[in-house]
Amino acid sequence: MSFILRTLKNMALDFISMIKGFTYGFIMVGLFIGLLGGVIYGILYLRNLFL
Repeated sequence: MSFILRTLKNMALDFISMIKGFTYGFIMVGLFIGLLGGVIYGILYLRNLFL
């Protein structure tokens, strides 16, 4: 019985860790896309300003 409870506890902790990692990955990819879009927008804006 102790083995089953320990296994279920470890599975729950792994599941929580997977959800945290998934959320963190989405946030990092979203920030990267936003930053990249801002850099491209800034470069094109400055290029348009001077040409």
